[in-house]
Amino acid sequence: MLALIYLALAIALGDTLCRRFYRFVSVTHRWAGAVLVGILLSTWLTYLAWLGFAHTAGPLLSADLLFFIVTAGAFFWLSRKAPKVDMIAPRAPGSSGWDWITLATLFAAACVLLIGTLYVNKQGQLRLSGTLTSDIGAQLAFAQSFGLAHNFPTGFAPYASQPAHYQFPFYFQAGNLEFLGLNLAWSVDVLSVLGLTSMLALVMVLGELLFNSRVVGRLGATLFLFHGALRRFTDFLPFGYAHRDETWRFWEQIAFLAQRSLPFASGVLLVVLIFLVDQYRQRASAKKFVFSGLLLIALPLWNASILAGTLVVLCCLFIAYGCWWLSNITAAPVLARSLAGTVMVCILALGVVDLWAVYKSPRVEVNYDREPLVKGLLYRNSVVYKVPGLTVTAFEGGHGNGKGQFDSPQGIATDTAGNIFVADMNNGRIEKFSPSGAFILSKGQFEAPNGIAVDRAGNIYVAEVGSKHRVQKLGPDGTFIAAWAPGLYGPRKIAIGPDDSIYVVDGGRNRIVKFSPDGRLLASWGSEGSSDGQFSGPNSVGVDSVTNRVYVADSMNGRIQVFDPDGAFLAKWSVPEWGQSYGYEDLAIDSQRGRLYASSAHMSSILVFDLQGNRLGTVTPVPPDKLDAPSALALAKDKLFVLNTASARVSVINLQNR
Repeated sequence: MLALIYLALAIALGDTLCRRFYRFVSVTHRWAGAVLVGILLSTWLTYLAWLGFAHTAGPLLSADLLFFIVTAGAFFWLSRKAPKVDMIAPRAPGSSGWDWITLATLFAAACVLLIGTLYVNKQGQLRLSGTLTSDIGAQLAFAQSFGLAHNFPTGFAPYASQPAHYQFPFYFQAGNLEFLGLNLAWSVDVLSVLGLTSMLALVMVLGELLFNSRVVGRLGATLFLFHGALRRFTDFLPFGYAHRDETWRFWEQIAFLAQRSLPFASGVLLVVLIFLVDQYRQRASAKKFVFSGLLLIALPLWNASILAGTLVVLCCLFIAYGCWWLSNITAAPVLARSLAGTVMVCILALGVVDLWAVYKSPRVEVNYDREPLVKGLLYRNSVVYKVPGLTVTAFEGGHGNGKGQFDSPQGIATDTAGNIFVADMNNGRIEKFSPSGAFILSKGQFEAPNGIAVDRAGNIYVAEVGSKHRVQKLGPDGTFIAAWAPGLYGPRKIAIGPDDSIYVVDGGRNRIVKFSPDGRLLASWGSEGSSDGQFSGPNSVGVDSVTNRVYVADSMNGRIQVFDPDGAFLAKWSVPEWGQSYGYEDLAIDSQRGRLYASSAHMSSILVFDLQGNRLGTVTPVPPDKLDAPSALALAKDKLFVLNTASARVSVINLQNR
């Protein structure tokens, strides 16, 4: 109920604003603009309000309450001074009844297609078309992460190689509606149906304005919904199917089913385009252009797909106009009308066939878990859907054993390509992610993996603290190479020296053990105590690739000790911030900058030292991201990756200009 009230307030606000700046061709034009403008602006208002409450206990709850108060007040204040609705007259000849019949038919078709391919059944299980799973699955996780307050806001896309562009407001709003009481499917479906129907209404309006024909508008809107056959004509062009960039997928009819934010974004662009067409018929005021410009700015980080959607609209309208013109030829009226009708029927029939194949494709059934800790305004248990095959980023993470999820993760490392490796201890596996955080693969059959390191050749070293107390060596593809355990007891973090030597923290014996890449014991030093060269619960080791010095986190003694490669003591310095050791202290050596980064699970920032032990300051992620029991550090170029054990995810700290 609260979600519907939210939408009603948003649409009412959009109508009030549009009436101040635009003229309307019809009632459908007015309400389509109200829906698109209102939801777009309300999304940004809620999101910006959330940023203001980012450090409170319930930021989305506070943002929604503020939205209800501010929007209701703004609506009633603006309504008192609202101008009369300004209609464009005269309109093109024709029956308004047929306009409503066409739009109602298209609305029904949109509901069947969008809701029929994504819904929750009576058992509470999410069902979606198998054809759409690879695309919309990641988008559902994107929306769900907002609704469950797990990822506010995300700086990473649901896909491996793309940042979040035009999808961001749509799926943020879907997550917000889920928070307000709708289930995940209805949250996405309601916005999808409103966006697509509003866009189709605006296509009808644009066709009427451009060609002074309501028939062209109706045909153009119908062609857009069932335009699948038109894509085939572009296969013969120089930029045909084999050469088209992925951003032009709007030619593929399935795009507005799989990429549900596209009609919404293109619809906002049509609102402005219709205004520009109308302004040539009147002397529009500057403030109307400013308002239209603000709407375009509100579509974040313009993407070619938005423009492609608008080009498809224009193409459909020109084809509709061509058929309408052909049907009005007086020289051979019967032949002309038959030809025009045949062309339209063939295009629409192929479009229906294409979409029907998607609609009838097998459904993927997604089970769910209940999460009682996260509550919306209805104070209900949240339902978390687990989409199979879903690509989850390491930066979203989450507790569990799915792809990209962790259970007490302890170690993190990067390779020369920037790929990220996480030792997922309680799940007994290593997970690999791309530099953008997208899940790549997991390798199991480890016993409590704790430390992990990757050498220059891509070989992976894993320390197991379970009963085997050993180090495993894997090839770059994850294949087993060797395992050795020369008297280790509780091996933890691992570091690689510039000569590819392997340094292992042997926590149970309070020592550092040095191996060759083939497992030969090269050196060992340390014993229990607080004197120079002794340790009490060492947790981490790092090596400076320039000087070959070895740095050890002697956490229970509250200090960092420095050694040469053979274990000779060189220096030490105190780290009073460590205090009572949590066992999750870690080091990362940045040889290029001459810095050492130190963390602990009870700290909310990362300490920064130079390599002589001088304190330089601290670094933290960009708010609202924050550290949550950081357990491990890894460097990759200008980024410091921090593994958060408590929230089971990875944070990123950009080190440029720091």
